[in-house]
Amino acid sequence: MKSVFITGVVCSSLLLTACDFRKKDTTTAEKAKLQDWSCSAPANIEQIQNHLKEDYLSQLDQRLRQSGYESDQVLLEKIRKNIKFEMSHIATHTEQPEQAKQLECTSLLVATLPKGLQKRAENAYLEEPCEECDGEDSESQSTYTLQDSIKNEWSSLKLQDDKISGSDFKYSLERSDNDEISLSVESPSLIGLSAKVSELAVNYEAYQKRNKANIEANQQNVEEYNKENAAQMALAQKALDIRQKEVDAEQKAVVERLNSTWDRFSPEQKTVQQQDQSDWFEKRDVDCKVISQKRVYDLKDSEIETYQRQRDYWNNDMEKQNQAIQYSQCFVQKTKERTVYLSNLFN
Repeated sequence: MKSVFITGVVCSSLLLTACDFRKKDTTTAEKAKLQDWSCSAPANIEQIQNHLKEDYLSQLDQRLRQSGYESDQVLLEKIRKNIKFEMSHIATHTEQPEQAKQLECTSLLVATLPKGLQKRAENAYLEEPCEECDGEDSESQSTYTLQDSIKNEWSSLKLQDDKISGSDFKYSLERSDNDEISLSVESPSLIGLSAKVSELAVNYEAYQKRNKANIEANQQNVEEYNKENAAQMALAQKALDIRQKEVDAEQKAVVERLNSTWDRFSPEQKTVQQQDQSDWFEKRDVDCKVISQKRVYDLKDSEIETYQRQRDYWNNDMEKQNQAIQYSQCFVQKTKERTVYLSNLFN
């Protein structure tokens, strides 16, 4: 970004009022001071510093409008009044500047912030809500500081002791055939960092307020989730208990029927079937233990029982209870089949 400021070297008293300095209410005396063809002319330096501050204020205003936070207006006004952009070590890089049509200039540029603003900005950076950090580790976020950000995004700059410095500042003067002077000023990255630091500082309390609201909202969400989850777990447990009671009753009934069928055999028939019956008992128990270990999530939808549809709310104990129910169901089914077999054998 470049801004051009023009002042006439040989403007008459009438023309002086028409020269464009991008500065309101500028007097003729002030304009006359800008008639020096020099990188270090005090009037030129003052004009550049004024422009840098205007650029800074413009960028800061844009940042604050885009942030959407309620800024600290008292602090903001203090910053606007007291921030300074100071130029030093001014150098002219054009040979024979008296005869040249353009002067290439550089200087060191330092932004001096109100005392304590750096610390406030650093604290605010840690508090700044991150809209793009959903799901990330909040603890790791808090370890990334403003100084880390400056090293990554403004590597040539340094923020220390409420001052921003580090990069060379370039500007140029150009003389027309009519001896009008154009002052071309580049917008340095130091202005952007100054605006960022100021934005953080004046939004610090707003960040804290937002974070407090977010924490309270999250706590409320967690409480509501825990309440709903507890209710669903209670429902899941009740469904398991009801099904457990049913299969326990079925298991007791089929055992009685099996024993009743076995008792109908004569002693001789029991002797013949004794080994086969023992083998069957062992196979039934082993098969049902294996079948009961099948995870409910591996079942087809058509195989899932009503009580198992609450499986997302099961804990480890509920998982074990489901295995016990599955074992009992297998036990009941195989015992029924054995009872039918023995009945047919008896007949």
